[in-house]
Amino acid sequence: MLSNFSVKKPYTVVVGVVIVILLGVVSLMNMTTDLLPSLNLPYAVISTTYIGASPEEVETVVTRPIEQAMASLNNLKNISSISRENMSLVILEFTANANMDGAFVEMRENLDMIMAYMPDDVGRPIMLKLNPDMMPIMVLSVAMEGMDIGESSQFISENIIHEFESIEGVASVSASGLVESGIHIILRDKKIEKVNENLANLFRMTAPNISAPNISITREMVSEILKGQNFSMPAGYITEDGVSYLVRTGDTIKDIDELKNLPIIILPFPNLEPITLQDVAEIVVTDNSNTMYTKLNGNNAVILNIQKQSEYSTADVANRVRERIKTLENRHQGLDIVPLMDQGIYVDMVVNSISNNLVFGGILAILILLLFLRDIRPTIVVGFAIPVSLVTALVMMYFSNVTLNIISMGGLALGVGMLVDNSIVVIENIYRMRSEGRGAKEAAVEGAVEVSGAIIASTLTTISVFAPILFTQGITRQLFTDMGLTIAYSLLASLIIALTLVPMMAANVIVKEVKREEKILNKVKGLYTKVLEFSLKRKWLVIVLVVTLFITSIVSAFSLGTEFFPATDTGQIIVDITMPEGSSFEDTVLVADEVMEIIKDIPYIANVGGTIGGGMGFGFMGRGRRSSDNATIYVLVDEENISKTPEILRSIREKVKDIQAEINVRDSGSDMSAMTGGRGIAISVMGRDFETLERIAQDIAKIVENVEGTIEVFDGIDRTEPEIRVVVDKEKSIAYGLTVAQVFMEINNLLRSPGVDTTITVGNIDYGIKVKDEKALVEVTRKDIENLVIKGPQGEVLLKEIASIEDGWGYGSIRRENNQRLLTVTAQLEEGYNIGLVNREISRKLADYQLPEGYRLKVGGEQEAIDNAFADLYLMLALAIALIYLIMVAQFQSLLSPFIVMFTIPLAFTGGFFALRFTGNPVSIVAFIGLIILSGVVVNNGIVFVDYINILRSRGLSKREAIITAGNVRLRPIVMTALTTIIALSTMSVGMGTGTEMIQPMAITAIGGLIYATLLTLIFIPVLYDTFNRKESNKEVA
Repeated sequence: MLSNFSVKKPYTVVVGVVIVILLGVVSLMNMTTDLLPSLNLPYAVISTTYIGASPEEVETVVTRPIEQAMASLNNLKNISSISRENMSLVILEFTANANMDGAFVEMRENLDMIMAYMPDDVGRPIMLKLNPDMMPIMVLSVAMEGMDIGESSQFISENIIHEFESIEGVASVSASGLVESGIHIILRDKKIEKVNENLANLFRMTAPNISAPNISITREMVSEILKGQNFSMPAGYITEDGVSYLVRTGDTIKDIDELKNLPIIILPFPNLEPITLQDVAEIVVTDNSNTMYTKLNGNNAVILNIQKQSEYSTADVANRVRERIKTLENRHQGLDIVPLMDQGIYVDMVVNSISNNLVFGGILAILILLLFLRDIRPTIVVGFAIPVSLVTALVMMYFSNVTLNIISMGGLALGVGMLVDNSIVVIENIYRMRSEGRGAKEAAVEGAVEVSGAIIASTLTTISVFAPILFTQGITRQLFTDMGLTIAYSLLASLIIALTLVPMMAANVIVKEVKREEKILNKVKGLYTKVLEFSLKRKWLVIVLVVTLFITSIVSAFSLGTEFFPATDTGQIIVDITMPEGSSFEDTVLVADEVMEIIKDIPYIANVGGTIGGGMGFGFMGRGRRSSDNATIYVLVDEENISKTPEILRSIREKVKDIQAEINVRDSGSDMSAMTGGRGIAISVMGRDFETLERIAQDIAKIVENVEGTIEVFDGIDRTEPEIRVVVDKEKSIAYGLTVAQVFMEINNLLRSPGVDTTITVGNIDYGIKVKDEKALVEVTRKDIENLVIKGPQGEVLLKEIASIEDGWGYGSIRRENNQRLLTVTAQLEEGYNIGLVNREISRKLADYQLPEGYRLKVGGEQEAIDNAFADLYLMLALAIALIYLIMVAQFQSLLSPFIVMFTIPLAFTGGFFALRFTGNPVSIVAFIGLIILSGVVVNNGIVFVDYINILRSRGLSKREAIITAGNVRLRPIVMTALTTIIALSTMSVGMGTGTEMIQPMAITAIGGLIYATLLTLIFIPVLYDTFNRKESNKEVA
């Protein structure tokens, strides 16, 4: 029907193609590009501050109540938490089908119920969705020539940051290295004494019979006056003569002089000046420049981390940022902005690489067609199916909100060789009819109609492998749905083109009768006939050999291990430095400087930037160390040498291994891997007693460290803070009417640093004002604590009389999972090793380790993600095989013929696994997806083969004769369709271009599977057909 219409109405078809091309161009211009599909991860984080609290106190007062409140949430899968000094983090994992918006409403309701019972110092919990958009898309180093760090900080705050914040698509800009200014108001005892002395003199002169009052000025008093006087607030509206006026009360302090002259006390004497702030206190402007560290190539700089809004493309936002950088550098002389990490550039390079592979693959596929057809006219007809199918797919992708990412474009690249399969079948049939003497139009219509059922069925079998992805969950479904849609769109488009455009073009292009000379093909057919006859005589030998190879391929492939995603070279390296226990800020600076100097001397490095306490990514879910103990170094590799990133990673690790600090060197892509599946090894030890957990964790870390391929092993123990423990004797304290809690409050008042009392703005600079007593400037010592006088209902007592003072080490952070404390042993993998093999060896060694009763181990990290993903993929494969079989049953109207064709699937797996083994690639999620896709492709050759055998037998040929004849007739189209796909994928299989490493295993398995399955289909399927169809009768063909 379609073919007849297209031949009769060629202009209608041409108009349709032009419309599709126009829509495709518009769609391509408006489509967003990103590295991966949009990921909606079922995680939420609750962050709560508790200033001045230790990790143990945070755990007891904040973390546990929040965990208990969250435990009743719907669809909650797992609760984990990190309690650290001043902060609690509770991480909630939901089921994959959870409605996160609804979950957030429940979370807020449950939090509101418990907040009434929290201490006043506990901040309001902040809820966050955990998703890749929390990662910065760019890290910029900003420096201003001719300015010191204070001046450049002010300049960047006033002129640069808001410029980036105003860019469309930018969610936030956070800065590391900005000097923050403040004002300290220090109450001086001598000044207060002087005021009282002057006041006493005044009273003696004016009122000798009245004693002068002794003025007491406290920190709390000054703080309240500042808050009350630095005040401005709308009080409401009034209306006069029809005009509404906002009534604003008060005014804020405008400058330092106004602050100094702020009245504190009004004296009861006429014409006498009030006592001002500067009369009783010293007002000092301070900054934190001596505790800041941000550098670029050894020079002071400010580092900006830019995050994008979730609905915007990484590449588009990054491009806008780069354009704004050029504008700012032209506007401000001496301004130097250097990107230290830029996901946008990497996304652009990946998209360009895959686009190039797609174009080259299409060109190579067309050349293969020309080689087989040996005629430019049918080659043009068939080749035209590739661009039109791709453009149609782009239109459908746009309207179904599929972005241009490495997964969706990988699907297009994988399918480009298959786009001509339907057209090849149609054009071959048209050629055959033309050679039989039929007219051009008749051959075009009848040739397409005759094979329409077969190509529809074969297209459906290929597409059907993606339907089961709807039954998978989590990251697997989100990542590979885009690939399934793009392949389905392009194949459906190729089917429509094969039944419309190809017949129309063939009717007008192939106007002469076709005569072929196939000397080479005839020789190949002769050789093939001999091999086939030999195999049919030794069927069981062939079957045993094929089964043996199938089992061998599985064993050999999995012997290389498994991985989630293949490693990629981004050219952007992050070095995380964690200092030893008790290290000072100055110690961290020395180590950071040393590491930066080492890295600067390594070849192929473009820029090196560093910051202390300002690293981004998902570090907030890490170990909970103090910010001054941590440094982050950003390393940018020359664009021309991005392929040398692994070599540079190894070089950095080798050169810094002797430095006395824990140093983790990683590609910037690792943060994204943490979102999609995690990187490296993670073994959690769970139980109640922390000392036992520590001992087990240390044992596990030693085991992991002794396994070949592991580096940067960390036992998870975070004992970083030296402690002075006050152990209160309850009997002695209660004798004075004091409880442990009351003793704590007295000690807390002694040690607590004042917070910011109020803020004033001078020019464009915000100054936080802190009021301090003079005695607060003197550091509190152990003796001060011991001799602290505590007033109780039964009298005063020294602390040392009711408590003992002991030394110890406190925990830097406390981790919990499902109401149990835990320690997590982590390790990274050395270059050349994969998680599957290393984890297998670790599991073997851990099998002999005896855990105490009540304690257990849990394997997480990348291995956990792999196990979950493979469980989904096995389900997807089983359902895909079932669907393929059912579609073929509907086509063949038989149970046996589809059963025989199904044996092409293990053939594909055999070739795919051997391809992975020979190329040294471990079995990854990406590779396995390639095998599943191949399942729907290789059956097509089997369908064509078995279907034609049945047709020949129904025409009266004997079983053996029909098998050999069908093999010779179908040899050419089977090899041609396989070769177009194989050659189209060849550029991707060798990893041509940046970022193609991520989908390279898919191309390798597809090529290996197609080569092996195509060759064996021509031998093994006839053998199986001959084995299962024992009857020679031609009346009832299976």
